Amino acid sequence: MELCHFVSLETLNLYHNCIKIIPDAIVNLQMLTYLNLSRNQLSSLPACLCGLPLKVLIASNNKLGSLPEEIGQLKQLMELDVSCNEITTLPQQIGQLKSLRELNIRRNYLKVLPQELIELPLVKFDFSCNKVLVIPVCFRKMVQLQVLLLENNPLQSPPAQVSNVCHLNCDFRIRIG
Repeated sequence: MELCHFVSLETLNLYHNCIKIIPDAIVNLQMLTYLNLSRNQLSSLPACLCGLPLKVLIASNNKLGSLPEEIGQLKQLMELDVSCNEITTLPQQIGQLKSLRELNIRRNYLKVLPQELIELPLVKFDFSCNKVLVIPVCFRKMVQLQVLLLENNPLQSPPAQVSNVCHLNCDFRIRIG
């Protein structure tokens, strides 16, 4: 990717291409704060991506099966959108994203939400359209959360009270049999 020679780039929008691999040379973009990789054919994100000063990372509508464990190194990251992928688990290191305000993990294959998420200062959290059965009780500690989207999950019970949620979108259906 010859774009990696533009070392002063702050914003890079690679939306809707046919990209299958992000080259390691992306580490040369040490000014990059916004990266949109949506609607490509990525099956993974390289660990070296986590060495960038990203504030926004959008990698929705790809074929991601997981996130790199190094994701916790993105200390300035405020928005992470990995919706519409094939992610089955989130790494524990996601709890190290101390600046993260918005997390969109909609339309993946998640069954469990890691407790480390309560460490995040999330204002908006979308985990709708997954396979989550239970919302951990510890999520009550997410005091900054204002928007929680969790519809279309096979939840076994309604969500317990979550502190300051102003907007709760929940489609709860009791399954009998």
